[in-house]
Amino acid sequence: MGFVMRWIASRRILASILLASSVTACGSVQNMMPDPASFRFPDRSVFLPTTSNSYAFPISPGTPVGPADLVDAQGLCAGAAPAPSDAASGSARGVSLNMTECEVVRALGQPQGVDVTPQSGGQRRVVMTYKAGERAGIYEFVDGRLTGIDHGNETPAAVAKKPPNKKPRPPA
Repeated sequence: MGFVMRWIASRRILASILLASSVTACGSVQNMMPDPASFRFPDRSVFLPTTSNSYAFPISPGTPVGPADLVDAQGLCAGAAPAPSDAASGSARGVSLNMTECEVVRALGQPQGVDVTPQSGGQRRVVMTYKAGERAGIYEFVDGRLTGIDHGNETPAAVAKKPPNKKPRPPA
């Protein structure tokens, strides 16, 4: 009978040790759980950059405009012979803001009209007019960089390529 009593006693001790450790474990698990009242959503700066410079390229060009980038009163670049327009050869290049005067002339050819006027503060303002071609319009430059394009009167071919602005109404 001594064996049975020792066996029961050892089982009770083992059970009490297991019970005590499980109660202790539950208490520590509760301490590891976050308190819902203290929960805070992350600040939006974690997901979005604080400045637009992080995901946008600067608009200003990297190189300064030199005398070789400017056109004269006839629309020719300094030291360059008049070249045929890329548009006339069938391989028209794109034109975008901040291009230099000569880059636009190389892309579109010699303009039909050029107006060079000095502005107050030493700025140079040039207006080049292209009366014919796929990219006919008025191109405005300030200090050698393209700042505005006004397509004005578009050619019939350009208008035909555009989708209609409004859908026809169904009959009532």
